[in-house]
Amino acid sequence: MIAEASISASGLLNGAAATWLVPEEVPVAILLNSNSYAVMMATPADLEDFALGFVLSEGIVAHHSHVKGILLLQQPEGYSVDVAIDEAHLLRDAYVKRNMEGRIGCGLCGVAELSDALRMPRDKVKPVPLAAAAVAMAFDALPEHQPMNAANHSVHAAAFCSVDGSILLAREDVGRHNALDKVIGAMARKAQVPDDGFVLMSSRCSSELVQKCARVGLGALATLSAPTAFALSLARQAGISLASRAPQGIMMFGV
Repeated sequence: MIAEASISASGLLNGAAATWLVPEEVPVAILLNSNSYAVMMATPADLEDFALGFVLSEGIVAHHSHVKGILLLQQPEGYSVDVAIDEAHLLRDAYVKRNMEGRIGCGLCGVAELSDALRMPRDKVKPVPLAAAAVAMAFDALPEHQPMNAANHSVHAAAFCSVDGSILLAREDVGRHNALDKVIGAMARKAQVPDDGFVLMSSRCSSELVQKCARVGLGALATLSAPTAFALSLARQAGISLASRAPQGIMMFGV
């Protein structure tokens, strides 16, 4: 589902009256087999992709084929997305106890235990060749895949790109981790193999983005700004190649 993702707001621009489009941000309740699991603040677009990507990147299921169906319902306060999962493949050990809603700024919001904040897979991901020229080409093309941001200048984009830098699909959201989950879900729906390319994001490289990539087997991640020291450490642990755009060109972080 793609819902209306921006509303008009009036204000002043250089002293003159102006109308600006601002992005919507609504509560999205994620249910697993009709049981409440988490409430995330998200842009109300591509929510089926979001829910599927969320259960994959959280490690709740190991493969998208274990999801039997997704039911999206609009509620007075926002949306609920009920993910039906084969009980035999529901990885309950991956459940993270949350004591508050997951807000847009951080994919780890609401995690109640320190041990739940760092959950990396034991095995390294399959290496993906990452070339600076391909990353630069993908960044140049990314604005063409950001219709929401073109209108409101306020949302993040995540894209899955082939190794030569061609953008294969893209999603947008007010939260960078939500945008990544939407891309992961869209990839699963389209049977895109993770090691066939790299993820491109319009945000900084944070630790939760690296963890999500590691859990679903994405071996390369390119972001608009540089990784944190912790994100770089996790990427090296997982075997994920990183790249960022710098004023002088593309900065490559090998593993």
